Amino acid sequence: MYGEYDKSIGPKALSAIIHAAALWLVYWLFFQGGLVALSLWTGRSFLPGAFPRRVLLFSCAVVCFLRFVFRCFYLMRRAMRWGEAVGIGFFVFLVHLYFALLGGTNPRRLGVAAGFGVLFFAAGSYLNTASEYDRLRWKQDPEHQGRLYTEGLFRYSRHMNYFGDEVLFTGYAIVTASPWALLVPAFMALSFSFANIPALDRYLARKYAEDFEIYAASTKKFIPFVY
Repeated sequence: MYGEYDKSIGPKALSAIIHAAALWLVYWLFFQGGLVALSLWTGRSFLPGAFPRRVLLFSCAVVCFLRFVFRCFYLMRRAMRWGEAVGIGFFVFLVHLYFALLGGTNPRRLGVAAGFGVLFFAAGSYLNTASEYDRLRWKQDPEHQGRLYTEGLFRYSRHMNYFGDEVLFTGYAIVTASPWALLVPAFMALSFSFANIPALDRYLARKYAEDFEIYAASTKKFIPFVY
């Protein structure tokens, strides 16, 4: 997929539709009696928790969806294959559902932890979207064609966009007030570290050769100043 450039309208639209379905499901669960219905269907307790937490979690889901659409249809210029579209779509769908069931049924009032969660969510959203936006604008300059982008936020991490996602979903998990939600950012960190980053680094090394070697030697690959 790296190095292939195509609008991929069909796959991107499918992924966005799956994401939109997750958004609708969370809304139904939180505000249309879905949690009560789920309790009746399953015989297990999924009763609605604190209303402010449900509002906050749904707001996070909406922001995730809007960012996803902006990234897919504007920032992302590489091709997206059907398998990738389905995989990303259903992963996000399951994450929204998982967080909704954990946080939407939590009766605890919002506290300091939720505030930190919102800060993490906002910071991660900025790191991910701003880094990719700045890179795209730089790449659109004809003088930069064929050159490796190492400026902006990418001065601090070779994969600042991945780090932004990690921070974002950590914040989203904290808002649920359930420690089980942290399994999601933990899984993402492992996936980034052992799958996405190695694959992308191999592609960048082939394409940019010595420029990438110099960049990799002086810049952390994932967590700024750490790893």
